[in-house]
Amino acid sequence: MHTENPYLLREGRVKKVIREAEGVFTFYIETPIKAFPGQYNMLYAFGMGEAPITIAHAENGHLIHTVRAVGDVTKHIDTLKEGDILYYRGPYGNTWDIESAYGKHLLIVSGGLGLAATRWVYEKALKEASAFKKLVHLYGAKDYDSLIYRYLYQQWGMGENFLITLDKPDERWKGPKGLITELLKMVDVEPDTVVFMCGPDPMVKAFIAELEKRGVSARNIYVSLERHMKCSVGTCGHCMIGPFFVCKDGPIFRYDRIRVFFERKEV
Repeated sequence: MHTENPYLLREGRVKKVIREAEGVFTFYIETPIKAFPGQYNMLYAFGMGEAPITIAHAENGHLIHTVRAVGDVTKHIDTLKEGDILYYRGPYGNTWDIESAYGKHLLIVSGGLGLAATRWVYEKALKEASAFKKLVHLYGAKDYDSLIYRYLYQQWGMGENFLITLDKPDERWKGPKGLITELLKMVDVEPDTVVFMCGPDPMVKAFIAELEKRGVSARNIYVSLERHMKCSVGTCGHCMIGPFFVCKDGPIFRYDRIRVFFERKEV
């Protein structure tokens, strides 16, 4: 049986670039590969290295990646323009278990750039809204200027299905203010609610503590982790959390399976 080389480098032409915020750009890459919500690619810069970047969406022969310039690789990628070639390998990783939420409440929680990891599954859930008792997406951003995907908020049901809070007050923002855990007070949460979450580790830990106060089981909470991934095939060990490789066993984990490792102070 033929097995494709996991290190195979692909190329895709940049068809569209959107500036989301300072140092954050979304790229539409023309490519025939198939991917699924929750997966990621290793984006490549010659002579610099690679960076794992979640696939924010895939549609009409395009992959969508949202990239924040934080290192040499991502700073290079964020200079690409329409018509340039972006090199990558993948897709890698598992997917959001949306079927586990059918017939239940589905709560999606995103912090900062974590919205890129939940965007696709939320849009899929919106199309299948009748499959859930209720669908709500909570999004927390540091400040007004760091909000991403603003052009999608209205079609996402802003103020109804899609709720946003900002950590820092801003006269341009008339919506909720404060930490994302404050938004939970605006949502009905049942014990069998299924939760999909991606954001900074402190946010994830704080939010899960609040969910458990409301009776939500760790078995119903799924978290997409961001770790230092280098090989994406489970050989280098850089991304290990306990016995798991985030690159190939994840990046999405049911929380009860990783809790003992995730909540250690040094993790």
